Amino acid sequence: MNRTVDLHSFSVPRYTGQPAQRAAVHVLVTQDDGQQAVTQWRTANRKARLHHLALPHYPCEAELLQSLVELLGEARVGVHLQLQGDEAFIWTLNPVARDAGLEAEEIDLQCSNANRRLLFCVHCATRQAGTAAELHTCERCGVELEVRRHFSERLGAYIGVCADADHPYAQARP
Repeated sequence: MNRTVDLHSFSVPRYTGQPAQRAAVHVLVTQDDGQQAVTQWRTANRKARLHHLALPHYPCEAELLQSLVELLGEARVGVHLQLQGDEAFIWTLNPVARDAGLEAEEIDLQCSNANRRLLFCVHCATRQAGTAAELHTCERCGVELEVRRHFSERLGAYIGVCADADHPYAQARP
């Protein structure tokens, strides 16, 4: 990694881990069972109401996402959302909250594991699951991607560009 990236890592997500204390209603969405987070929250916030959605309580991530859409669709002013999980999980749910009308200040992202993340191939415009590895083969176009330390909040993904610009499709074509 070069020194410029170390000094200017402004294009990667930052996770505060400090949920808002003054919301009337809290929505906690966890990738694991979240019992420790619920216990900590209840100790600190005795008066506010808590809705907890945990991925293990749903048959799949799509059903959890649908429950979150319904819950936020009925929400009123004063809701604070806390998302806990790996980067792929929280950045899949973040746009749902933004589409429901929540502002960035009303959403707390807590990343528990940066090993599973989303990648965006600039060559075929595909968003896909990836790992923390610097190289990744695009699942759609087959190009070997160098995953940059640039994160797009709009896409919820790290940007992947061709690792060998002189032979962009060398890996994908005979």
